[in-house]
Amino acid sequence: MKGIAVIIIVAVLLGVVGVGALQVAAFERGMAAVEEYMATQEYDLAAEELDAASASLRYGRWVPRWGTDAARAVRAQQAALQYWQRQYAAMLPREADPVGAVEGEDVALQMLVANGAYRAGQVRARDRETSMQALDEAVSGYLTVLKHDTWDERAAYNFEFLARVRDELAKGRRKALPPPPEEQEASNGEEGAPVQATDTKAFEVYIPLEEKERNKASEAGKAAPNARKG
Repeated sequence: MKGIAVIIIVAVLLGVVGVGALQVAAFERGMAAVEEYMATQEYDLAAEELDAASASLRYGRWVPRWGTDAARAVRAQQAALQYWQRQYAAMLPREADPVGAVEGEDVALQMLVANGAYRAGQVRARDRETSMQALDEAVSGYLTVLKHDTWDERAAYNFEFLARVRDELAKGRRKALPPPPEEQEASNGEEGAPVQATDTKAFEVYIPLEEKERNKASEAGKAAPNARKG
């Protein structure tokens, strides 16, 4: 009886491990698809894949260490999806200090929240007072990101840039913040188009000489001089 019990226990454990492995594989495939759709700005498809990947965490989250990291990756991608669709209000925590509210999260999520907080303040800024307030909050947010154990050079750049903008605004050398993305010209380049056909007759084709031809060519200039006439 003990032998049968051991076999049953081992079978159950192997089944649990197998289910967990399948869930992990499904999650990784889903997250790869999310990144692909995000890169091509197909946000609806990215959202669908992200929902499917989140569902696969139902059992995969119990995998040691991996489950916690996977859950954090999902939260970061959800924030990225909202950020790139300019849904700043939806992605920001309700606390007065949105970046501080995600202080224990990965630096990627903190950076996204800091960027979203700045963009939201950028939209609200309509005069010098609201612009200064937006800059103060943004500088404070990026400073929180810089205190993370993982260094993010983008946070350092944004911190220094906005600190200089705030100083210029305070001294009157700047009148307003840079315009928000929706008021700027598109920066994604121009739409692609098929290459126009060209006339190949205008091209000259050079065929390499064979060995015998190269030898004959190397004898140029060695022929006898022309005889003078007269």
